[in-house]
Amino acid sequence: MPGPRQPTELVVANGRKHLTRAETDQRLDQEVHVPVPDQAEPPRWLPKKLHAEFRQVGEILRMAGLYAELDRDALGQYFLARERWQRADRLASAAIRDKDEKLAKEWTGVQNTYFRQCRQCAEVLGLSISSRCRLVVPPALSAAAAPAEEDEFTRALRARQNRAAGGG
Repeated sequence: MPGPRQPTELVVANGRKHLTRAETDQRLDQEVHVPVPDQAEPPRWLPKKLHAEFRQVGEILRMAGLYAELDRDALGQYFLARERWQRADRLASAAIRDKDEKLAKEWTGVQNTYFRQCRQCAEVLGLSISSRCRLVVPPALSAAAAPAEEDEFTRALRARQNRAAGGG
């Protein structure tokens, strides 16, 4: 059974499949390309106190190529669920400190619900390590990102590593 369809740029970069120019153009025409926004603007419904953090995380995602304007609500929901989880956590902790088992059980249930919502939004947006590990970077692109010429520091570091490994 074949895996999920990969973007054309990734297929070409992997080099395992030869595509003619016409096939490449046809595949590119069928793909959905969403432009990257100039900045991450929070949705209007998000409380003002969360706007600064939204912009900060949104900018990180935008620079990594993981954010589009369509992701605005999902990122806002992440911050809202996280804030509510923190509030429920404080109330659950207070109930536990007061030794009120019934209230503590209620608040830990609420806390668990908000935590699941927060984690689900994080997975969708690539905010968790497991969701980032699913990103596929072709070896041709990662090799192209390496500098063509080594600087003096890198040469010295490699020489030191070779000496430590017994390579002379």
